[in-house]
Amino acid sequence: MEKIQEVEELQVKGRFSNGLLIDALPTSGWSRPTMGSFGETTSERNMEKVWECLMDDEVRTIGVFRMGGVGKTTIMKHINSRLLNETCNFDDVIWVTVSEAFNISKLQSDIAKALNLDISDYKDETRIASELYAILSRKERYVLILDDLWEAFPMEKVGIPEPTRSNGCKLVLSTRFFEVCKKMACRPVKVELLTEEEALNLFMSKVEEGQTVLIPEVKEIARKVAKECTGLPLAIVTLAGSMRGVNDIHEWRNTLNQLISSTKQISDIENVVFELLKFCYSRLKDEKLQYCFLRCALYP
Repeated sequence: MEKIQEVEELQVKGRFSNGLLIDALPTSGWSRPTMGSFGETTSERNMEKVWECLMDDEVRTIGVFRMGGVGKTTIMKHINSRLLNETCNFDDVIWVTVSEAFNISKLQSDIAKALNLDISDYKDETRIASELYAILSRKERYVLILDDLWEAFPMEKVGIPEPTRSNGCKLVLSTRFFEVCKKMACRPVKVELLTEEEALNLFMSKVEEGQTVLIPEVKEIARKVAKECTGLPLAIVTLAGSMRGVNDIHEWRNTLNQLISSTKQISDIENVVFELLKFCYSRLKDEKLQYCFLRCALYP
């Protein structure tokens, strides 16, 4: 009875005749599956650089950049999870995957979808921009992540309020191009490549996954194969997957020789990724598998 009396008194004190109560907007942050880090030291260092920018009040827009295949999306997913799991400066995380087929309408639609906002009745980009601006201006203290952005855009045209200290918001984007970071006035964060030791550890962990350990002679060749991947996580994981279950020293030697011959004329490291992916594609011995891969590749 004493507790009931105490609660009733608190309820009376909690009635503010001149006050205003506003329900908090629901959070739209979604947890995203993350795979193990690509080379703990480098991966942690890359993520820590982004995190320091997020925690720095002077930095409002952050651009994570480097060529395709270095693990930018993996970094962003880990940052997304950390923002959701840690009690920090932000109330909400909004994730949008942009990709190459970029236009203002599609970006507006993707942001609206992330906010659970129905814009099907609006056909005009300007009207949609106004709606998005109104919603985002009410939210405050959010992080908007735009993953895989290929070109810069005017934020006001999309309907994204400028991140400021007063609204507590931040914009984080990942892109292949430093030029995009410059045009979007970002604090640039360049993703580091894996060290030779990290590349080898990642390669061997994928090659030996679920099978017996390679014999020493094969392991020595595998070390050289891993080196040909030039510290690029995508190339390492893909190539290692294509060599999983192979313990024949002759096949490993052939693979190494073919890799050296296909990449020795390439000076641009970004093109090395495509050559390595092409090499893995050619290792799909079954023509039906190759056609299956090509058909899947036609669709995002």
